[in-house]
Amino acid sequence: MRVLIDINHPAQVHFFKNLVFRLRARGDRVLVTARDKDVTLRLLRAIGIRHVCLSRQRSGMPAMGMELARRIRKLLAAARRFRPDVLVARGGVTIGVPGALLGIPRLVFHDTEHSRLERALSLPLATAVCTGEGYLGDHGRRQKRFAAVPVMAYVAPSVFEPDAAPLRRAGIDPYEPYIVLRAVSWQAVHDRGVTRPSQDVLQDAVHRLSRFGRVIVTSESPLPPSMADFHNPVPVEHMHDLLAFASCYVGEGGSMASEAAALGTPAVFCNPLRAGCGCILHLERTYGLVRTVDALPDGLAVAERWLADPDLAATWRERRQRLLADGVDVNAFMLRTLEEVAGTRR
Repeated sequence: MRVLIDINHPAQVHFFKNLVFRLRARGDRVLVTARDKDVTLRLLRAIGIRHVCLSRQRSGMPAMGMELARRIRKLLAAARRFRPDVLVARGGVTIGVPGALLGIPRLVFHDTEHSRLERALSLPLATAVCTGEGYLGDHGRRQKRFAAVPVMAYVAPSVFEPDAAPLRRAGIDPYEPYIVLRAVSWQAVHDRGVTRPSQDVLQDAVHRLSRFGRVIVTSESPLPPSMADFHNPVPVEHMHDLLAFASCYVGEGGSMASEAAALGTPAVFCNPLRAGCGCILHLERTYGLVRTVDALPDGLAVAERWLADPDLAATWRERRQRLLADGVDVNAFMLRTLEEVAGTRR
């Protein structure tokens, strides 16, 4: 089988990496195309996935539109050369037009319900739409649901075991309390209209959380010099090790909030778009692994109450066990569904 997987975001590297490894291990041909966004290419290189870069992230709607057109054009050319049996993506904006033009089935994994523009550009051209637990949308007969949260594709115990060594090499004692604080750039299309917290708000967050342990800040935008001492020293490819040993996660990033929660780390998701994040709401309402709030100051109040509880870690271990017991093998589902969709090509 010949498979083209398009990756446009760092979280998608992790989501698809085990599928790529399984396909290549059994002799299938896999072409990975990628977008130069944040640390996406660095992650691909660090974990040893060969890839072709189609474009670099741009800012502003006109520039982003031109970049998307370039990505689609280059992916169309790549698909003509590679001749895949199926195109695979998470979100799926880039693969829809090339797949439709070339008659190649399109398998899309989707979990960003609040991104209306992405849905409008990608899902109408998808052959199948795969969604995990908590997903809020309904795509009719094309929708294929799996009984797990998507991040289990790469943080489930069967595919990931936290390693303390990278933390120690970075100067972090994994068995001393520390809190991961996440700030995002708010430059994605679905983030339009949302203002990032000021430096004063971030500095106040560091000050308040420091009462409970070391604060490690991971940010998509450069930190001011006054916060340089709090910058995350752990390489991006070991971010899940950092989350797994943390006392708590507080931040604006939805992917990292889901990952922390699924790893059994108390997570506070501070984002005004939270009502459209079905997976995170599922982790909150069904398992109590995450708390969602609109803004960082509200999240700090939650984190402070949690961190004052001596039984916090034990409570979250128990809650995570319930999550693990309920979920299916996401990678097995991905492989099985990919084969089914590839088989629809005439």
